[in-house]
Amino acid sequence: MSLDTICWFALVSLFFAVFSLFRNTISLGLLERPLVIGLFWGTFSKDYVMALNISIFFELFWLDLIPAGTFIPPHLTASTFAALSLVTFLDITAPAQIMVVIFCCMPLAWLGAQLEAFQRDKQRKSYNQLLNWSRKPSDAKLPGMLIARSALITLTISWSLFLVAVLALYKVMNWLLVDFSTLIQGIDVSWPHLWIAATLGGVMALRLKRAYVVLTIGICFVLFFSIWTGIAWQSS
Repeated sequence: MSLDTICWFALVSLFFAVFSLFRNTISLGLLERPLVIGLFWGTFSKDYVMALNISIFFELFWLDLIPAGTFIPPHLTASTFAALSLVTFLDITAPAQIMVVIFCCMPLAWLGAQLEAFQRDKQRKSYNQLLNWSRKPSDAKLPGMLIARSALITLTISWSLFLVAVLALYKVMNWLLVDFSTLIQGIDVSWPHLWIAATLGGVMALRLKRAYVVLTIGICFVLFFSIWTGIAWQSS
């Protein structure tokens, strides 16, 4: 792996770490959402179509999981940044190959949420310090110092771990796209197919049994006619 490759992904990891702060540390609306990241990446890469195609997939797929109470949603920023950076750096344009990259990057959303939960647990000491300060505010700078320290720790951990993860995925992608190139190129998939698969998240967000029934019936029809068409083609 060349030094240029490591430096490029290190820069991407820095952008990821900054956008990760928008989840909880710096509340500025929905800047950590995949669509916003896609627009940012499109400006950076000059390829808005690819960036928004990937962002729309992640936005739809996890539409059902939102932060509510103590629930920590999947770290969409991690998966989105990883997929966009790998597709751009490897200059991938075929939807089938991009699909492989997307699926390989999806576990980062779960891992990122677990890391965030671990970091929150480690902040109990700072919370106790803030609680004691509220009862006897002797140092006016203490709350700001605690917040700045927490943000710096989050930024550093996010940058370093994401860099390691994306470099590992880069090696995996090189292996998959080279050794299994014939198999991947044989997959007949387009962006509408991926978006339809991703809309499962939107349907699940409706919380309606009728919507689930209609979805199940639609999937059964598609599978039936796909299998029937394949059997008819083979018999002819």
